[in-house]
Amino acid sequence: MKKFLLALLVVILVVSAASAFSGRSREISKVQSSITSGITISGSTILFGTETGDIVAINKNNGRMIWSYRVANTIKGTPVISGNNAIFADGEGVVTCLRISDGAFIWQSLPVTSDSVSSTMSDGAAVGGGMVFFTRDDGNLYAVDAKNGSTLWTYAGGIQRVRVAPGYGEGCVFLAGYDGKLDFIAPNNGKRTGGGGAGGAVNTPVVANGNVYFSAWDGSVQSVKIKGIVPQWHVKVSDVVTTSPAVSNNLVVVGTGRGSVAALNEKNGQILWESDLSKESGGEISSNIIISGGLVFAANSSGTLYVLDANTGAVRFNVNLGLYPHIAVDGGTVYASGGSTLYVLQ
Repeated sequence: MKKFLLALLVVILVVSAASAFSGRSREISKVQSSITSGITISGSTILFGTETGDIVAINKNNGRMIWSYRVANTIKGTPVISGNNAIFADGEGVVTCLRISDGAFIWQSLPVTSDSVSSTMSDGAAVGGGMVFFTRDDGNLYAVDAKNGSTLWTYAGGIQRVRVAPGYGEGCVFLAGYDGKLDFIAPNNGKRTGGGGAGGAVNTPVVANGNVYFSAWDGSVQSVKIKGIVPQWHVKVSDVVTTSPAVSNNLVVVGTGRGSVAALNEKNGQILWESDLSKESGGEISSNIIISGGLVFAANSSGTLYVLDANTGAVRFNVNLGLYPHIAVDGGTVYASGGSTLYVLQ
């Protein structure tokens, strides 16, 4: 009886949280150029990067700029947090570490330039175990010390192989390949310990509950138990998968190239629902996907943010924010970018 009442209370809380979300949006901050990176929240600070190479810190309570720092090229991926520092990448292949409180410079990792090999970057970094992991377009995976940026090791993934940020979790680094391969890398020495893959380019993997979840351009979504590298399930959805999986509350949710969002059972991969959003506004699902409070948040390349019921996939709200939105959720409040504007939705 107690278990039943506890389960009922959880359901009521989730439904209440979903019901409390009104979908109203308001501008919290505006910058001079388009926001190109994902949004990271650390305490009362919101961090994001722009097309002109500015990393910007905003006070989430009042929207005022705390500091900004400019690098040479467009900010890529999503800033990541290591202790009191923020780490981010730019299109020139430079990885920079700044102190979150005041934007003070800590270190940079610079690429080795070559006339024959590109060292530019297409995505951001991952952190874990006192290290920072990232890929450059030279096909290599790099590990540097999170304290000072010194290079610890380099893993040769292969020219033209990598285009997305690595994943990290459960003491393992996951290198996703444009060629459809997924390598498991030991963080202490940079050696490959195993792998898997798909029939198309693999998006950045996500680690949750002892498994690594990854999606690919062949429409597949997979779950692999990290210990022992044991495949759990392999499912195909209706089209090319264009997002990394979002994993929460027994759901794995992905977005597709034709503009649909699909939810799978985390345990067995069963497709629970697929919501086709292409009829309302065109464009692939291009943002990171968030699962929070009984809702799923996803946005397409046309700039429309959709709020879906996590149980059914039904559209609860939608709002156009501007091209290529990015989403973050903190304490029940949704922050989203569109164009050069940062919005808050409640």
